[in-house]
Amino acid sequence: MKLLKVAAFAAIVVSAGAFAGSIPQYGGGHGGGSNNGPHSDMSIYQYGTANSAVALQSDARESDLTVHQSGVSNTADVGQGADSSSIDLTQNGALNSATIDQWNGHHSDISVSQYGVSNGALVNQTASYSNVTVQQTGFGNHATANQY
Repeated sequence: MKLLKVAAFAAIVVSAGAFAGSIPQYGGGHGGGSNNGPHSDMSIYQYGTANSAVALQSDARESDLTVHQSGVSNTADVGQGADSSSIDLTQNGALNSATIDQWNGHHSDISVSQYGVSNGALVNQTASYSNVTVQQTGFGNHATANQY
């Protein structure tokens, strides 16, 4: 019976490690005084095994950042910094990777959806009132988009 309890506890620890991620959100300086940016939202949803996400939303006043990952070994590295802007990243499948930056722009949106295996996207955007959309389905697709 003790062995069964130890095995169940080990399974819980391994499952929790599969959802690893880092989610800092900085702010203040815009009159909010809090450490999460006035009226800013950040959400990360990970389902599956060995998915990893790092998100940073710094002084991104009234901004949203959402990451959805399901499957196996998907990685995301997301930033923002832009006011009144949003980033929406969805990755399904296995071994998909995305690095997204959006800095000092205003009212800009980035949307990346990747479905399949071994797709990669690198997106940068600093321009205000701009949009970037990348959608990839299949195997081994790679996209790079820059707007300055």
